[in-house]
Amino acid sequence: MPLRVEALVATDTASAAAAEGRRAKDDVWVAEEGDMSGASAGRPLLFRTMKVKGSILHPYRFLILVRLVAIVAFFAWRVEHRNHDGTWLWVTSMVADAWFGFSWLLNQLPKLNPIKRVPDLVALADRHGEAILPGIDVFVTTVDPVDEPVLYTVNTILSILAADYPVDKYACYLSDDGGTLVHYEAMLQVASFAALWVPFCRKHCVEPRSPENYFGMKTRPYVGGMAGEFMSDHRRVRREYGEFKVRIDSLSTTIRRRSDAYNKGDDGVHATWMADGTQWAGTWIEQADNHRRGHHAGIVQIRQN
Repeated sequence: MPLRVEALVATDTASAAAAEGRRAKDDVWVAEEGDMSGASAGRPLLFRTMKVKGSILHPYRFLILVRLVAIVAFFAWRVEHRNHDGTWLWVTSMVADAWFGFSWLLNQLPKLNPIKRVPDLVALADRHGEAILPGIDVFVTTVDPVDEPVLYTVNTILSILAADYPVDKYACYLSDDGGTLVHYEAMLQVASFAALWVPFCRKHCVEPRSPENYFGMKTRPYVGGMAGEFMSDHRRVRREYGEFKVRIDSLSTTIRRRSDAYNKGDDGVHATWMADGTQWAGTWIEQADNHRRGHHAGIVQIRQN
C-alpha cells in the first residue's frame, strides 16, 4: 500500500549550523590536513575529508597487525602438523579456516584508513542555491504493525518530513506490504501532527528530528535563533506529541471496536471498517477472501499538507 506524505512548510537553513556544531564536538573524526576538496579561485570548501584521529587509529592498526601475525602462524602450524589419519577432515577444516581468514582480512582493509566526506551545506547553498538540487523520493517499507511497532514507523516518517531540504523537491512514501488499516490511519495522524512538528524543527534547528528520540533526551543544547519563543513552542509541541502517541497506540483498539459496531448482527464475514463508514480494501482483522495479507486490492492513498 504505497502512501505518499508531503510536508509543505517553510525551510530553514540554520540547521546547518547545528550540524556544524555537532561536528566540532566530535572527538573521533578530524579534518584532513591540506584538504582542498572543492576549493578553487578563493571559493570556500564544498566538503571536507574527515579522518579518524591517530590516537585511535594507530593502536587499532597495531592490533590488526598482531592478529594477522597470529593467523599466519596458526596456518603455518596447521600445515606442519597435518593429520594423516583424517586427511579429508583436515582439508575441510583448512578450507573453512582459509575462507574465514580471507573474509576477516577483507573486512579489516577498509578500517585501516577510514575516511568520510562532510558537505558544507551553507557553502553549497551559497554557490548553487536550491535550483539545482535534485528531487528525492524516500521510501519506507513495513509489513506488520505488531512486529514493527507503528510508533517507530511514524517517527521515521516524521523525521524524514522534517529534513532540511526544499519541501517541493522531496516526498516520503510508506509501502505497507501487509495492507493494514492501522498504518493508513496512522499516516492520517502523521499528516496532522507533521504540520506542527516540521515547522518547530526548522524554526528552532531541532536535532534529532524524530520526536520520540528528541523528547527522550535529557539535555538539549539550543542552537536556534529564537530562544525567547522556544520554551512555549516546546511545551506545546511536547503536549501535542503526548496526545499523538495516545492516538497512535489506541488505533488497533479503535479500529476493532468500530468494526465490531458495524458488523453487529451480521452473522457473515466480519469486515474491517474505515472511519468514513466504508469497508477497508486491504487486509481485514478477520481475514477473508480478497482481504488477506498479500491477497487484496491495490491501494494508493496520497496525503498532502
